[in-house]
Amino acid sequence: MKGSFLLVAALAAAIGVGAPVANASGKMVEIGTHAAWNVAPWRGASGDSMRFQCLWFKADINYAGYINEIHWNRGTYTTSGTYNNVRVWLCHTTKTALEATFDNNYTGKTPVQVMDKTTWQMPAGPGWVNFGTDANKFNYNNADNLLMEIRWNGDGGVNDACSRSGQAYSRCYAYDHTATTGTVQNNGQCIRLYINTMSGVEPTSLGRVKSLFR
Repeated sequence: MKGSFLLVAALAAAIGVGAPVANASGKMVEIGTHAAWNVAPWRGASGDSMRFQCLWFKADINYAGYINEIHWNRGTYTTSGTYNNVRVWLCHTTKTALEATFDNNYTGKTPVQVMDKTTWQMPAGPGWVNFGTDANKFNYNNADNLLMEIRWNGDGGVNDACSRSGQAYSRCYAYDHTATTGTVQNNGQCIRLYINTMSGVEPTSLGRVKSLFR
């Protein structure tokens, strides 16, 4: 009985009385070096719908876990565009460069939908903007590269520019959310990913408990 009491006390001291057992730890990963402001995929003044894909490399992410937030870097613009029927997917891929046929870029993997909104508004800049994707939907494996696909249909007629990288990522887009092929460009999207990298009791906490009974 005394031993049980000591074990409970040790656990409380190690992880904190009243603290939840499942604590989350996250990482913010910023990908891409700003080269220019670009309005793809938010080209509301150029078309009435869009299908857009972009690719990021595993080496630039380097953490496994749920990608719970995606942030865009907005330029110094006073416009604030509205987009309708906005859907977003994340997908593992073995592609190192995108091709013109959208579905081929999945490389046999299954895209996971992380956003489905009737309307979405891009705030005026400048600064980083939280895209508003759903949390705990896409669990990145830190083995494959990462593909993001965006489709929207209907908009307020405004172009919204975000930061584009000059690095050798790639993207593919078409002014039609139902398109099967698009135009490929050898540059990428500057982005911030917020990744939930751990859940459960931290190993250091359990280590402190173990040390009490040696």
